[in-house]
Amino acid sequence: MGKVISRNASIERIHEAASKALALALARGSDIQALAEARITPVITALGDNEQKLNQARAEDDALHAALMARDNESDLEIGSVCDEIWNAMGRPSQSIDYDMIVSGGKNVWTDGDPAKQHYVMGVLAANIRNSKHPKLVDKKEAWAKRIEEKAAAQAEAARPAEVSHAKVTTLTMQRRTLADAVQLGLTRFKRDLKNMGMTEAQVHEIIPDAPSTSNGAKPVPPTPNPAPPS
Repeated sequence: MGKVISRNASIERIHEAASKALALALARGSDIQALAEARITPVITALGDNEQKLNQARAEDDALHAALMARDNESDLEIGSVCDEIWNAMGRPSQSIDYDMIVSGGKNVWTDGDPAKQHYVMGVLAANIRNSKHPKLVDKKEAWAKRIEEKAAAQAEAARPAEVSHAKVTTLTMQRRTLADAVQLGLTRFKRDLKNMGMTEAQVHEIIPDAPSTSNGAKPVPPTPNPAPPS
């Protein structure tokens, strides 16, 4: 007995199967065409529209993410420079509680993590610099704090649209899976409609592609027998 493509199949394969079924049904015309247009056309059209929007959103997201990563790299370099300058101004101590109060666990604390959130921790770093009571930092600590804040502001400006675009891609991706499920359901119901018209299983699958027995369409490969243990 033939099978409609599984709901667990890839979205691409579901789309391909539905497109083939629709084209063959339209070629038959009459009631078969009408059933296909009712069951398949609306959902496959919605899936196609979604894929177009998703491709555009992914391209926009790639560009915005690249801009964010450029600002993130600039921020990381500035953080490294400021931390080094502070350490040098303190006399390059092997250990200093004042330095630890500013930088905590080291530069990586401020440069690692989510680039879209880094500007928040940079604000904390700038405050740590301003709050330092070390006498050798008094004259320069405001300038250092401002340098960090300027880079943080640039990164925040790049992060906002990048986060919006990422959310859009995530939402469209979820919608794509939902629509693919609807397409698969449309094929299943279309098959039922054809059977109710009196068509045989073989006749139905002259229109609806018969799903292969394995998930990827390949013939199953027999397992390789384990070699016998040495005697």
